Amino acid sequence: MKALAVILLSLAFSLFSLAQTAEDVMSSVRQVAVLQGSQDLTGVIRKGSKKTPLTLFLRGKDIQFALNGGAERFHLRLNDDTQQLRELVGGSSRPFPDSKIGAPISKTDVSYEDLALKFLYWKNPRIVGEEKISGQLCWRLHVVNPEKTGRYREVSVWVTKKQRALMRVVGYGPRPTSVPLKQFEITDVMKVNGVFTVETMKVSSFGADRRVSGITYLEFEKPKRKARTAE
Repeated sequence: MKALAVILLSLAFSLFSLAQTAEDVMSSVRQVAVLQGSQDLTGVIRKGSKKTPLTLFLRGKDIQFALNGGAERFHLRLNDDTQQLRELVGGSSRPFPDSKIGAPISKTDVSYEDLALKFLYWKNPRIVGEEKISGQLCWRLHVVNPEKTGRYREVSVWVTKKQRALMRVVGYGPRPTSVPLKQFEITDVMKVNGVFTVETMKVSSFGADRRVSGITYLEFEKPKRKARTAE
């Protein structure tokens, strides 16, 4: 009986540690994949030859997004236990329309929830295995959408074990089929203020036959250093 109790306690401890590790890994990914500190990044959403200007700002716990030179603005508001997309209209902030969260931006393969990487903030991720991607040993994490908004019901996230950097994300539709809808791949990173962040991300959409139906790139410019002024 004592031996059984030890085994059960060991199993419970292992499961608890794994859950903690998954949360820790996802937290590390967010630090690498999104802005850190008071940063601004400019870039484009590019599909073919068409480019949609994009600017990202980090202000406190809000990640703000501006499209087409500020013609459209929205932000991801981060709290301790929740994250919420909100749009800025006429100088006022209001909840982002549920019907628009999964909508494409400027007829590209990138939606509003994609641009905000909203799925990286979903709760209760699980480590479900290990795989190699481009020679890098990665954890594969799985997380279920806690809300009823957006296109993805579940998402798999691949994270390098060495740097804890985001390598790939696949978003799936509802069960029982769980058809892959979109894939995100980090193809280039850059170092900004001592922290690595995304420089180029490839976003691929899949059709009903599970073949690639469209490709769009998120491309960011490395911020230029401000010249020092003489005192």
